[in-house]
Amino acid sequence: METISEHHLFLFLIQFALLLGACKIVGDFLEKIKQPTITGDILVGLLLGPAIFGRYAPEWQSFLFPADKVQWAMLGTIAWFGNLFLLMETGLEINFSKVWKQRGEALKLCFADLIIPIVLCFLPFYLLPDYYLVDPSQRFLFALFIASIMTISALSVAIRGLQDLGILKTDMGFLIVSALTLNDIFGWVMFTIILGIFAHQGVEIGYILRLIAMTLAFTFISLTLLKRVVDKAVSLIHTKIGHETGYKTTFIVILGMLMGAITLYIGIHSLFGFFIAGILVGEAKHISEKDRQTIHRMVYSIFVPIFFAKIGLQIDILANLDIFLVSLITILGVATRYFGAYIGAIWAKQRKANRASIAISHTAGGDMHIVVAMLAFSANLITERVFVSVIAASILSTIIFGPWLSLTMRKLRKDMLALLFNKQDIIFDIRSKTKDELLKSLIATAAPRIGFKESILRTEVFAREEQMSTAVGRGVAFPHAHLDGLDNTKLFVVKPAKEIDWDSPDGGSVKLVFLILSPSETPEAQLKLMQALSATVRNPKHLEFLLSTDDAGKIYRMLKAQIAECENCLIPGTA
Repeated sequence: METISEHHLFLFLIQFALLLGACKIVGDFLEKIKQPTITGDILVGLLLGPAIFGRYAPEWQSFLFPADKVQWAMLGTIAWFGNLFLLMETGLEINFSKVWKQRGEALKLCFADLIIPIVLCFLPFYLLPDYYLVDPSQRFLFALFIASIMTISALSVAIRGLQDLGILKTDMGFLIVSALTLNDIFGWVMFTIILGIFAHQGVEIGYILRLIAMTLAFTFISLTLLKRVVDKAVSLIHTKIGHETGYKTTFIVILGMLMGAITLYIGIHSLFGFFIAGILVGEAKHISEKDRQTIHRMVYSIFVPIFFAKIGLQIDILANLDIFLVSLITILGVATRYFGAYIGAIWAKQRKANRASIAISHTAGGDMHIVVAMLAFSANLITERVFVSVIAASILSTIIFGPWLSLTMRKLRKDMLALLFNKQDIIFDIRSKTKDELLKSLIATAAPRIGFKESILRTEVFAREEQMSTAVGRGVAFPHAHLDGLDNTKLFVVKPAKEIDWDSPDGGSVKLVFLILSPSETPEAQLKLMQALSATVRNPKHLEFLLSTDDAGKIYRMLKAQIAECENCLIPGTA
């Protein structure tokens, strides 16, 4: 058995430093142009792999990345940690309980986005020539698997796009996130079953039924019984040991390892175990946004870049790039996901003006496309040509997504927003110490001004807050509600005297609150106003001004000017 020598360790350290450093440099550039960093991670791998570096400097490439099993295993171990932790972090971002409470519309959208792409994509991939297949006798399973990949919509990419446009915390944003969350869960159950069938090397009804039963049983037990156990364990760590000790992070990692081992033992891929472990931890009441940020930084700062860079190192994209197949996967994937989500939005009775935005939010392939394709390639289910095509299609769909969604949102009509807002609606709160106290005080002030009972307004605002925290980071929160019988959109601005803990995504406290109340008949008004306000607080100078001044008149004039400016910028042809 080969042992790890000093030379192995030397090369490993050089490889790790080179890949991680290059990924961060390229990733920083991509973040500035609003593109996901995984594109840069893969690009780094492609540049340093056989496609570019190996073709033009083969001696240097073979020295840095020799074809040595031990050397590849060392880098591969870190890459596998990146893969496993990526799935766990994805699960950690999912709040299943809150999503499930709103499951009616989200399930309709999710099912349409799962079923329609599979139905529409199966035949074209079934009819592909034999040279695209590893084993032509497995044509049915191959077509089913590739068609199922077409159902994947990147939750992380969608969230980033919705955040950039300032509509993540709107009702439409929550519906999109809920549907994509359910899509992730059902999709991974489906992929796990298909991979298990392929690994079994045959389609046996008894084995398939057993695998389905085991997968569903594991998922059900985890999301019910085990969820309570994990919640109690996290609560014990939080209260008895301390939330600043780092033991929560240790517990999360150990739980992922154990869940991954259990799923492997029962014949399910370990990635599914890590994914479910992330969901369980994300459900625990003592897991804060700060805890999530700790895990996110650990995973995306170190492990994930190495995972995606190693994928690029393994393939020769110039030798295996098939323009026809890339085009087919890109066009079919984007078109069928769009069509499926659009039909789902109609089924969920979404307003016509919102359907295109909802459908576009389901079109990006993102990192999960690549992860699933990597699993299939490792299991010898797909050829390297197909693997390269899936990666290229995923990157293309992700690049298209942002500008497409932005263009659609620009087409909101100017008359969607009839805003009632005056200087008296800027409130300086000097008593509230918690989120609930501030909201109750604000609602008591707002209710008589809009002619609503305080109890009704409280129910609507708190119900939305329970679905998903309305804090957006940078010290800002956007509580909101749709109200039957409200004639015009109403805005209230609150500056609390003390910073308020609001479970913000950046872990910080809230210093500025915008309460948006809009008529149920025109939910687009909420979208537009939140876009305008989000654009304002994303500007560092504007945010600093709002946080530093206590002059209600100055705040009022500045916000009115910014809202008016955004009204103009959202009209086609005036940007």
